Amino acid sequence: MKSKLSVVIILLCQLVLSCKKDIKNNDTTTTQNTLAKKNSHLKIAIVSDIHYMDPSLLINNGASGAAFKNYVDQDPKMVQYSDAIFRNVLADIKTEHPDILLVPGNFTKDGEKVSNIAMAGFFNQLRNDGIKVYVIPGNHDINNAKAKVFDGDNAYPVDITSKTDFETIYGNFGYSQAIARNANSLSYVVQPNDHLRIIGIDASKYEEYGPAGDVAAGRIKPATLTWILDQLAAAKQQNITVFAMMHHNLVEHYANQSQLDPGYVIDDWQNVAAQQMEAGLKIIFTGHYHANDITSYVHNGKELVDVQTGSLVTAPSPYRIVTIKDNPLEVSTKTVQSIATSLPGNVSFPVYAKTFLAHQLDGYFNYYLANVLGAPAPLASYAAPMFRNGIMAHFAGDEKMPPDQRKQIAVLATMSEQLAGIVTVL
Repeated sequence: MKSKLSVVIILLCQLVLSCKKDIKNNDTTTTQNTLAKKNSHLKIAIVSDIHYMDPSLLINNGASGAAFKNYVDQDPKMVQYSDAIFRNVLADIKTEHPDILLVPGNFTKDGEKVSNIAMAGFFNQLRNDGIKVYVIPGNHDINNAKAKVFDGDNAYPVDITSKTDFETIYGNFGYSQAIARNANSLSYVVQPNDHLRIIGIDASKYEEYGPAGDVAAGRIKPATLTWILDQLAAAKQQNITVFAMMHHNLVEHYANQSQLDPGYVIDDWQNVAAQQMEAGLKIIFTGHYHANDITSYVHNGKELVDVQTGSLVTAPSPYRIVTIKDNPLEVSTKTVQSIATSLPGNVSFPVYAKTFLAHQLDGYFNYYLANVLGAPAPLASYAAPMFRNGIMAHFAGDEKMPPDQRKQIAVLATMSEQLAGIVTVL
């Protein structure tokens, strides 16, 4: 369990993330990238952390059963509605008709083979429509012992997806089109046109998984890093633009993230990022943290932009549309507004998603404030929504403090100067 001090720092971090946003606005972010002329009109969609759970994995009212409720309490994601959510996004992507769809990992709830097969079927629909789909695994997708079917109040193991299975199932979505493959991982390079290459970087530690399930942390193996640097050098020599895609973040999205909330930025990120930047990498698309966030990292006068896309099963359920027009790279965000299924209370999907997340976070922060920090119950109950607002703003990507929060902080100061001091850093 984390120490009291580290928990305080993590809570602080969640609230002050707006101090670390180098490239940001509410809806659209623009950055410059030196693109070859023929890339000047290109549209790329990005969907991350789908966490798709095939409907066959909920039987005999399993969604209301004790086992599934316990799962969601420990890992609060709207996986019960993941099928309906993704079908909405799938329809929208067909309408948008991008040239390319990038999916940087965590396609499935927990790597169930049936869920991965279903996702490949969805991607094949896009491929048949002329959209090039490229994928890379996330920490949930391979060798995951948490792959289960929820049957009434109970849960039972189902077939998991091996590394070989993954490569076979998603063969049409990067692997069979690859112009280069890495022997040490599921990393690959594709070249969708004469002037653009995409490096899919496999950083997940699925070889280390055991009975407890996935390992959240990621790393790039030394041999894989050497291979990446060789690919970047070759592209640079041929004057070809390179984008990278990886599930884990390549750089921190807020100060000291890798120490304060480990498992989301790759191991040894400063060294690994610096080497790739020196080799010419400028843009990488990532996921994993369930936050919709873009950050810029500068090293030795070179800049890298890490475009992180949030999760479809975490409010506000975002996905990205990247357009390149005459060199500027414009990143816009869309969010799921409705799904084709009824929700409790017949509320709209945005209302349900926000309420679901707020409820789960209130419980989490109440627990830590009371049981880890030792705050009295009334104080924990009052302060928890402020911390909840901070992390929800980070997930949404706007990081705006609710209008009444300053007044709430003033009241909080009369109850605990320590907790108020954390919040007032804003």
